[in-house]
Amino acid sequence: MTLQELVICLHQYTPWERLHQEHLGHSQDIEHLNQSLTSPVTDQEKNTGLHLPHIPDKTDGTYSEPLFFSDTADPDILIIQHDRYTPPLIHKHDFYELVYVYEGEFIQQIESEKLLMHTGDFCLIPPEVHHSLDVCNYSIVLNILITEVKFKNIIFNELKADNLISAFFLGNVYSENVNNFILFHTNGDRQIQDLILDLCLEQINQEDYYRYMINADILKLLGLLLRNYEKTCDVPRIRRRKDSENFSILQYIEQNYQTLTLHELADHFHYSAQHMSHRLKQITGVSFTEYLLQKRMKIAADLLTNTSVKVKTIGENAGYQSQEHFIRTFRKYYGVTPGAYRAMHQKG
Repeated sequence: MTLQELVICLHQYTPWERLHQEHLGHSQDIEHLNQSLTSPVTDQEKNTGLHLPHIPDKTDGTYSEPLFFSDTADPDILIIQHDRYTPPLIHKHDFYELVYVYEGEFIQQIESEKLLMHTGDFCLIPPEVHHSLDVCNYSIVLNILITEVKFKNIIFNELKADNLISAFFLGNVYSENVNNFILFHTNGDRQIQDLILDLCLEQINQEDYYRYMINADILKLLGLLLRNYEKTCDVPRIRRRKDSENFSILQYIEQNYQTLTLHELADHFHYSAQHMSHRLKQITGVSFTEYLLQKRMKIAADLLTNTSVKVKTIGENAGYQSQEHFIRTFRKYYGVTPGAYRAMHQKG
C-alpha cells in the first residue's frame, strides 16, 4: 500500500460504519444492529490491518490483550482505526493506549471527566482506567495499542530519564494515586502526522525489518511529544517529588539485575539496606528478592519463547552463572524446566 492509498483508505467508510451512520441515534438497539451485519469488515479492509473484525461486547466492559494482540503482525504494538458513528462504550483494558485524532473532533470520557479531542491531540491512557470514545461523526481516530510489558521496556530501557511519561508509568504501576491520562495538544503537527502514517504503512506492508521500524517510530513519537509538548499537555494531577527517585531506583534495578544485591542498591542511593528494603516493598508490593526473581524469570521466559538461544546462555543473561541453579530456580518458579517451557510456548 502506498501513502496515497492509505490516506484514501482512512477516509473510506466500512460497511460497519455505514450501518451505524444510517441508524445514528438508535443506540438502544445496538445488539440487534450488530447482528444484522454478519460481515462488518470486508476481506480487503481486513488486509489493511487498520480495521479489526467486530470485537464482541463484554458485559463487564473489560478487554484483555489476547483479544487484540494474539493474531496481529506485531506481538507488542497494534494500530487500529476507530469505527466512526458507533455509540460510546465505557470499557477498560490491561494494555496502554495512545488515542490520536488524525482529523476531526469528538468527546472522550475518562472516568468521570469528559475531554473534547481535536485534530492532532494525543491521549495516553494506562491500563484499568474506564473510558469511552464518542466518535459519532466523520472523525478519523487512530488507536495505538501497546502491551504493558512493551511499554515497561520502553520506559526502563529506552527513555531512561525523569520525564512526564516515565513518571506517569511509575505512578500508575507503583502508586495508589494514579494518573488517568496525559493529553498532548500537537495542533496538527505535520511531522507527527507523517510519523503516524509511516507507522500504519509499516504495519500494513510488513516489509523487511518492519518490527524494528515500528519500534523506532514509537520511540521517536514519544520523544517528539516530550520535546515539543510536555510543557503544554494536560494531566489530571500534579506529580509528586519522590516519584523521580522511585523511578531511578527501579530503573537501576532494571539495568543491573544480573548481579545486583540489596546492599549494592542501598549503597548506590545512600540508604541502609533495611531502609531500601522497606522502600522497595512500598513501591512494588514485594521484597527485593522477589522483585529480582520476577524480573529474571520474565527475561528468561521471553528469551525461551522468542529466541533459539541456548538454555545456558539464557541463564547467564538472566543473572545465573550456574546452569544447574538457573534450571532449578526456573522449574520451581514455572513448574517446568526451561526446555519444556520453550517447547510449550515457542511460536512456530
